[in-house]
Amino acid sequence: MVSPSLQALAKKLLVVGGTGGVGFQVCKQAVARGWDVTSLSRRGKPELTETNKSDFVAPQGWVQKVNWAQGDSLNPSSYKDAIKGVNSVVHTVGMLLEDNYKDILHSQSVEGLARSVENAVKGQNPLDPGKAPKTGLTYERINRDTAITVADEAAKEGADSFVFISAAFSPPMVPNRYLTTKREAESYLMTHPSKFRSVIFRPGFLSTPERPITLPLAGLLQISSSILGSSVNGTIPFAQALSTPPLAMETLARAVMNAIENPEIKGIVDVGGIEELAANPSSQTVGGSSKKIEDDKREE
Repeated sequence: MVSPSLQALAKKLLVVGGTGGVGFQVCKQAVARGWDVTSLSRRGKPELTETNKSDFVAPQGWVQKVNWAQGDSLNPSSYKDAIKGVNSVVHTVGMLLEDNYKDILHSQSVEGLARSVENAVKGQNPLDPGKAPKTGLTYERINRDTAITVADEAAKEGADSFVFISAAFSPPMVPNRYLTTKREAESYLMTHPSKFRSVIFRPGFLSTPERPITLPLAGLLQISSSILGSSVNGTIPFAQALSTPPLAMETLARAVMNAIENPEIKGIVDVGGIEELAANPSSQTVGGSSKKIEDDKREE
């Protein structure tokens, strides 16, 4: 039997948001498996930092094997070459808060995180969904429309699969539109008229050593989820956030690539399914249906 890595030779993968945390890890996993990898982002090339410098430098360095394309996922003409002939697409773009979200993602300390969140909340007032963000970037445009636009372009290219990184829940202090726009994107992908295989990942909190602030938070959530379990959902404030096990971005990226290389995987993959798929590439027990998306939307 031919290994998945050998089967991947000459296949083309487009990672939308490849310079971000999850996208960067997906690129790394895909290169190691022999895929022809292109990243699409506004930045273009990733930033060299103290924590990721080994990814840039031989012999471990893999960054030079990726085509780092610069473009706007809402403007297909800016990435027509990057998506040409693509076999699979992974969409990792998302926005937690409409103002200042990049500062939040890259906070290096608890104090910095708290300050960024406070500034973001002050800037947009999560209780006032009609107030436009200062940046002009909205949940609708980033969480939903980027996925829809790229999916339509991928369908034109005859892509085999489309992976969308969604979310298990809306974090505390984050407007519910964060989640509803992701669910709208999910619904569109699951009912897309093309023949590509849609895989929707719904992780909870994600951590990586490249964002040091995420590690202690993940440790606390690991403890709380072990103690509380799923039985507390809906019974205490922030129950789902506290009872959902965190995941390492590398684990999610491994699950993503295993899903792409396993044609049996489709539909919605929750946190437990992500862990199962990351550990067992040949798993056939994960994935859900479009009916679950509609049920979830009614509950929100």
